[in-house]
Amino acid sequence: MWRLTLFLLALVYAGTGYTADWYETRGWAPIINGNVEAARERAIENALRESLDLAGGTVHSVEDVVNGVLTGQRLQWRSNGAIEHASLVRERTNGQRHEVTLRTLVRPNVNACEDHGVKRSVLITPFAVAQREHLAHGQVYELDAASSFRFSRLVGQHSQSLIVSQTLPSDPGLTRYLTGNHTEQLADFTRRQAREFNSQYIIAGVFHDISATPQPGPRLLFWRHPKYNRQFELSLYLLDGYSGERITTASITGEADWDYPYNAAVDVHSELFWRQGFGQELEAKMRDLVYGLEQKVQCTPVKGLVVRASDGAIHSNLGERQQLSIGTRARILHRGGFLDELGQYREQWVLNPTELEVTQVYASSSELRSVSGEPLVGIQARDMVILQ
Repeated sequence: MWRLTLFLLALVYAGTGYTADWYETRGWAPIINGNVEAARERAIENALRESLDLAGGTVHSVEDVVNGVLTGQRLQWRSNGAIEHASLVRERTNGQRHEVTLRTLVRPNVNACEDHGVKRSVLITPFAVAQREHLAHGQVYELDAASSFRFSRLVGQHSQSLIVSQTLPSDPGLTRYLTGNHTEQLADFTRRQAREFNSQYIIAGVFHDISATPQPGPRLLFWRHPKYNRQFELSLYLLDGYSGERITTASITGEADWDYPYNAAVDVHSELFWRQGFGQELEAKMRDLVYGLEQKVQCTPVKGLVVRASDGAIHSNLGERQQLSIGTRARILHRGGFLDELGQYREQWVLNPTELEVTQVYASSSELRSVSGEPLVGIQARDMVILQ
């Protein structure tokens, strides 16, 4: 199946005139319940992901995740380089895991947006659980915090456009606005949180389902407990830290064997948990969410705020952490507003005519000056900096 998918992609992109690059990557997956073929497919998938990461890649089917639900078990691939060819160099079973090495030929995608290398900062809040009684089986009461921490690691590993400014240890209360009809309160709260943690975006999540159910089968003796499956439904919300608006909602679902004794208290923070069936399935689907969110933000402008202004220079909250470099050009937007025909206040941004250039970069801030040398008039703290 994966060979056919790659062959079709090769036909689509064979006519482009851009030079392709070869990558050799490795992938592995644990063998669960003796199923070597399933481990082999997952290992190949992981090796392909590594190739696409090197080429700034994304998963094609995740477009369906960003505004819907990902339920399919097969993935197609595309990237800033489309995979034209893939061959299996070697594979082996090593103890309880299967390992593969792939060689892939990747061609640049001419439709990829221009990127100046500066990353957009994102604040990640702990995931909420809609029905906390679901956590009783296995005593996984910290699965929400462990999952959000794991997700933040995936963003750091796989996103080319986002950088995690902070992962909060406790829910600041954002989800109560997300799950209810509180649009104005959500916008105000989002802007305050983003300003406090210097973040362009905020990601929040809610587990709508994390329940465990007995596996179907013949009735067991009364003193023996049945085996269980555990399912999940997780929704992530991407919020604009400056407007406070909800940009998109992405949902994933999945199910896996719950390979633990009935009365076990499972350590969801351990690496072992994330390498076994359920943890591995959840992490794989969260990785797909990272790729989907990457597609959503990779062509959006990088934004920051003015933190101090004078006639000669301004200072912004963008710096080395976002990989900002000297010489980057920027413009200033002033926050304003107007009353519409119904008398409702509408926020708007007004463009300042002066073009700026980054002249100094510090760890978490930067200095910008006018390109023409003219005085900077009318710029004040909390105006928006937008990179060009």
